[in-house]
Amino acid sequence: MGWLWTSSSSKAEPQQPTPTSMPIRSEPAPSTPPANSDDAAFNEAFPHLAPEITSSNPEPSSKSAPSTAVTHDPSLPTTMSCRAAFDSAFYCSSLGGHFNDIYRYGHLRSCSEHWADWRFCMSLSGASSEGRANAIRERYREKEEKLKKEPNSEDVWRRRGPGEMIEKPFRFAEEESLRVEKA
Repeated sequence: MGWLWTSSSSKAEPQQPTPTSMPIRSEPAPSTPPANSDDAAFNEAFPHLAPEITSSNPEPSSKSAPSTAVTHDPSLPTTMSCRAAFDSAFYCSSLGGHFNDIYRYGHLRSCSEHWADWRFCMSLSGASSEGRANAIRERYREKEEKLKKEPNSEDVWRRRGPGEMIEKPFRFAEEESLRVEKA
């Protein structure tokens, strides 16, 4: 149910205008809750840290339109949570966010990039799913290019490629602790 600003009193008070740019929903949007909502919320908030999901069914090439843009980078996310973007921007503007800025950087940082992400996400509310995914991918591509122009951690470290994931990084420590317990 949407918001509708009207006055219910019979006094001669001026009526507040109704927003025409906001869509009013008569029924809630269908949603399927993920198996673990904590993981899903984390992955929406930090899509670059989310595990890659590979599809077992390849897309049919006859139905897909030829791409005029550069090839799609599979490491770039295609979804964006407007709620997570708003939470991030609100936290950045809060006292805790300011405290973190002063502690980490020695000065207050601008939250305009966070608010721009939220506005961008909200602007995609009426787009088709394919158009939305392409716009989000392009947005993250632009943000990554902007980060790579400045000094960053990739000047020192190399990003891991496919197949270079570390499995059980503390395996030797676990084996050592088991060996000590048995002795």
